[in-house]
Amino acid sequence: MAGDTADRPKPRLIVDCDPGQDDAVAIVVAAAYGELLGITTVGGNAPLADVTRNALLTCQLFGLDVPVYAGEATPLKAEPLHAPEIHGTSGFAGPSLPELDREPEHPHAVEYLIERVRADEGLWLVQIGPATNVATAFAKAPDLPGRLAGVSFMGGSASGGNRTAAAEFNALADPEALDVVLGSDTEIRMCGLDLTMQLTVDDQLVSDIRDVAAPDGGALGNPGAKVIADLFGHYLERIEALAGHRVGGLHDPCAVLAVTHPELFEMVKRPTGVELRGSLTRGMTVVDRRSRVSEGDTGIPWTDAGQFHPVWHCVSLDVVAARSLVVDALNQVGTKSDR
Repeated sequence: MAGDTADRPKPRLIVDCDPGQDDAVAIVVAAAYGELLGITTVGGNAPLADVTRNALLTCQLFGLDVPVYAGEATPLKAEPLHAPEIHGTSGFAGPSLPELDREPEHPHAVEYLIERVRADEGLWLVQIGPATNVATAFAKAPDLPGRLAGVSFMGGSASGGNRTAAAEFNALADPEALDVVLGSDTEIRMCGLDLTMQLTVDDQLVSDIRDVAAPDGGALGNPGAKVIADLFGHYLERIEALAGHRVGGLHDPCAVLAVTHPELFEMVKRPTGVELRGSLTRGMTVVDRRSRVSEGDTGIPWTDAGQFHPVWHCVSLDVVAARSLVVDALNQVGTKSDR
């Protein structure tokens, strides 16, 4: 298969998330193809208590022995922003869910990030919710970015938004925090809407995941995959009600695959910034596609270096391989669980 990583070490990952159905899939993909050390949650798609519960449920459903730490409930400066029209008020609308038998760990997610990154240099942060936890950790511990392999984030766009005409949801939810992350001294990989809308959820993907849940139409063999299929079924219903079609982006797993399978991506290093003030453009990520930043070049040509930062912009990916990897991850993690 394209993107096979059997011959190289799995990258060490912490996933910072706000589940959300695509966050749940990203967690499973991280567990399948990386060494998933921990999960931190942040208020975003739903309030903090809900997204923390959803992260714990994902681990429970797929038998993942991975600690979950609850983090920041509100953005650095803005009012909280949620997405009930897509994810439901709980973040996990659609399926019938089991009783939760797990609890989040201590300490607070920000303290965990600081302690773990200092103890285990060279790991990746995969940030797939608002940037509040990561920015807060970087502000409290300025040495952290230099200890990381990098940050791979799902957020922003080089070609328009989804929450507003200009801004993608995660970027709009806490643009001040994203500005801190973009300006940090570590490698940044950006999976914006222009990339993540290439990898889609449709009825065929839901059918493929249901086949994983109950192979050959027999007894349910992978309850976690069934929940994911039900989540995606609800997602498509919401997309159809809002937009009139049954295709949506499979956003968050892209940021994981950009670390575990970078060979599937075309990446270009470009000056990137986030708008903090515009009445119509707050939260907009501005990618300067006139310029490429040369390897080792710390200057930003043509633009204000105080507002733009060198970021690896993920431009395209091998959609067929990525889609197959997602389905395979749900299969291998779900069938190996100790439910």
